[in-house]
Amino acid sequence: MVSNILISREPLYAVPGWFARRASEHAGLSEDEVVMLNDDRIGRALDRLYEADLASLMTALAVQAVREFKIDMSQAHSDTTTVTFSGAYGGQKNKEELARPPLITFGYNKDHRPDLKQLVYSLAVSADGAVPVHYKLYDGNKTDDKVHIETWKTIREIAGRPDFTYVADSKLCTRENMGFIAEQGGVFVTVLARSRQEDDAFRTYLQDHPIAWEEVRRQADVDPDKPAKTYEAFGGAERSAEGYRVIWYRSSVKRAIDETRRADRMSRAKMRIENLEQRTGSHRFRTVESAQKAADQVLQDEGAQRWLKVQVVESAVQDFKQASRGRPGKDTVFRRVDIPIFLFQVEELADAIRTDAKCDGLFAMVTNHEKLTPKELLEVYKYQPFLEKRNEQLKSVLAVAPVFLKKPERVAALLFLYFIAVLAFALIEREARKQMDRLGIDAIPLYPEGRACEAPTCDGILQAFEGVRRNDLLDRKGRVVRTFFDPLSQVAKQLLKFLRVSAAHYGI
Repeated sequence: MVSNILISREPLYAVPGWFARRASEHAGLSEDEVVMLNDDRIGRALDRLYEADLASLMTALAVQAVREFKIDMSQAHSDTTTVTFSGAYGGQKNKEELARPPLITFGYNKDHRPDLKQLVYSLAVSADGAVPVHYKLYDGNKTDDKVHIETWKTIREIAGRPDFTYVADSKLCTRENMGFIAEQGGVFVTVLARSRQEDDAFRTYLQDHPIAWEEVRRQADVDPDKPAKTYEAFGGAERSAEGYRVIWYRSSVKRAIDETRRADRMSRAKMRIENLEQRTGSHRFRTVESAQKAADQVLQDEGAQRWLKVQVVESAVQDFKQASRGRPGKDTVFRRVDIPIFLFQVEELADAIRTDAKCDGLFAMVTNHEKLTPKELLEVYKYQPFLEKRNEQLKSVLAVAPVFLKKPERVAALLFLYFIAVLAFALIEREARKQMDRLGIDAIPLYPEGRACEAPTCDGILQAFEGVRRNDLLDRKGRVVRTFFDPLSQVAKQLLKFLRVSAAHYGI
């Protein structure tokens, strides 16, 4: 199943046909056993896997990977994503039951599908090749701030020590989470939550006080016509409410994003408010109060209430109606009527816009590490996108969704196999890149048309072996007389050496 997930993700009923086209002995199965493989057997095997202690199995796998591949565990990054499901998934066990699979239910969906149920998929990786070292599945409505203590405990067991650096997003920034890690002798790095009082206080201070920003990172843009991406830092004497270090940063990329986002929200709000004036018939507003309420709701929906103010002005337009019923004729009498209309006057709050513009690109890091410089602290956190890339590969390359299973127990077991697949995915990448660095090879011709690839990914590596066939010539009694192999490309042979895989499997 792990091989199928890595190479050609199929629903259970298609796995036997896929496996029949593979060299069965490499999976420990004889040809007679391959014939008996079917989706019912695979489903029952998933049931048995779920009945095992998946948490202990996950820990054992991670510990073995760390030991065998000598993975540096001095730094670990943690985050969650969601796996989305289509279907009712009714009849699940009650939430109060301890021995139950995670609850497939509604929650904050990171795939932007609030109409579908989900599970929360928590993953932690090392800062040495982004190798997964922890995984757990949670109920679909589990919040991120409730998973970090449990995750940290497991990583401590895998690392064999508590003083590794634990990195996570702003959901880690709670008194309980940070306090627990600090009390246990651990080190944490997290983003200061926007809702914290420290954030509001610094933004207010920034309005009237000069800040001695120090540039700590500069990176050229891929487009030579665009300016370089810069990061500036300021480490003042102020600390968090819990007494931890707070380092402030200003990013040129984030500054542009904040400015564009504010302009977009204001533009959408103005357009929607303008459309309110076009209401006619039964949809038109009857009172100033109802019109004002609708306009305020638009500002709230778009998040633009801080920068825009709407005033509703009542006016009227003249119309003429027949004084009596029937078809109008030359003697028909018309009377003039005034129809009330409501005009929406939108005002930009210049002071608020100017105040927020001064804070564009601003964010802060919180840590209990006293010796890291602002530049070093930023570099620690900048590894977080590699974890996000693993989650992206889970959903895109390995195609975790849709899940073609109905039983929550089988779903939990299958997603555990996906963790193993992501682990293998990362280790293959890490080994190939390490060997390239060791041998001084800058790139290999892995892309189509033999184009150079500087950082090969697992799916690209496996693609180099796709379609390679082995043909067995049999005598009349079914015995193998001779075996023929398709020739491997030079890059495939090179990859076998990088991964320390014997070429004898391919007849070389």
